[in-house]
Amino acid sequence: MGYRSNVAYTIRFVDDHDTNNEHSFYTFLLEAKANPKLQIALAEVEINHSEHMFRFTATDVKWYESFPDVDSHMALVELAEEWAEQVSQQKLHCKIGCAFLRIGEEAKDIEERFSGDYAPDWMSVSREICTDWT
Repeated sequence: MGYRSNVAYTIRFVDDHDTNNEHSFYTFLLEAKANPKLQIALAEVEINHSEHMFRFTATDVKWYESFPDVDSHMALVELAEEWAEQVSQQKLHCKIGCAFLRIGEEAKDIEERFSGDYAPDWMSVSREICTDWT
């Protein structure tokens, strides 16, 4: 059985008016592809080339840090966070945003990581009461 989580993250290059936006997106992608640790994540993440973004969603999964796929996905998120940090230190000239959410089975088990130029409406957590009657 095991403990289950729902996970989602997105990495986006967000400055549509910057001519370097597309170049930055592909530079990031090439750096990710060159890292053997990220291969699992790159095989599972949706890459939208026209919108310069990465998206990943998984529901009802065992999200244990010791699992190779989880380690790969978190390494990709960490790469985006490193890029965002370099942008804030003005070592890179692009706008990158990253948002990561994980909710576990327990009501208070919520992990949130946001970095860079992200928009709060990209993702949010909502818990609902569902019933079997109308």
